[in-house]
Amino acid sequence: MSVSRREVEEVVDAGELDPWIKLEGPLNFRDLGGYSTISGQRVRPRLVYRADNLALLTATDVTRLEYLGLRTVIDLRSAEEAERLGRFPVDQYSQPVTYTHLSVVEDVVGVRDPSVDDQTYLNSRYQHLMERGSATISSIFHIFAKRESYPLVFHCVAGKDRTGVVAALLLDLLGVPDETIAADYQLTDRATRAWFERMQRTRPEEIVSIRQLPQILFSSNPQTILFLLDRIRKSSGSVEEWLMTLGITTGEIRSIRDLLLGVAESV
Repeated sequence: MSVSRREVEEVVDAGELDPWIKLEGPLNFRDLGGYSTISGQRVRPRLVYRADNLALLTATDVTRLEYLGLRTVIDLRSAEEAERLGRFPVDQYSQPVTYTHLSVVEDVVGVRDPSVDDQTYLNSRYQHLMERGSATISSIFHIFAKRESYPLVFHCVAGKDRTGVVAALLLDLLGVPDETIAADYQLTDRATRAWFERMQRTRPEEIVSIRQLPQILFSSNPQTILFLLDRIRKSSGSVEEWLMTLGITTGEIRSIRDLLLGVAESV
């Protein structure tokens, strides 16, 4: 489906996207609930969250997440990132919570072909993520299908690429329209700006090395996620059919929808 930037902006302008959970450490913690679906339902709020690096949680943040009742934390980062940056502070969390590390890919940035433009490079990384991370994505959706998993959060480092892909796949499966999926993806730009401002204040010496990375990595162009959805539909027919090739059953898909969808009037 082709979606224009204006259609994405109209979703934001309509006021439907206000999913932020304000924390002191993480800057991109959001509720995926509340979005309207094509069938007229809504994604149930306070059940599924997407986030950036949860190792940044402060004691106050942990208390806030306890209030949300989180039962499951899915860490999508590489093993190296989890080791270097730290993990979700299970020992500080007073309620029962399951922490699961499911690395989508170990080589996040990859080797860039200097002959391709920025957008082509990022599109190729997303395709790589889908191909190399398919087993992990299957494991994630098995978790989504279990009632006892909720409320849950999945996260990576910035909450944009790996987290953005999983969020897009889930929202598509639930029937959320492309323009809303793209707008949800684009919201990370707001968190990225806040992250750069924090880095400038606290670790300005690292900005130089960060600027040397492909800057497309710090941009949430909605066409990136739409490209990925289009590739899946062209290869498999739909996200649902693609997930079924990974071993997700029709019963699990029905369970995910039953758990996460409600009538619009009840939200």
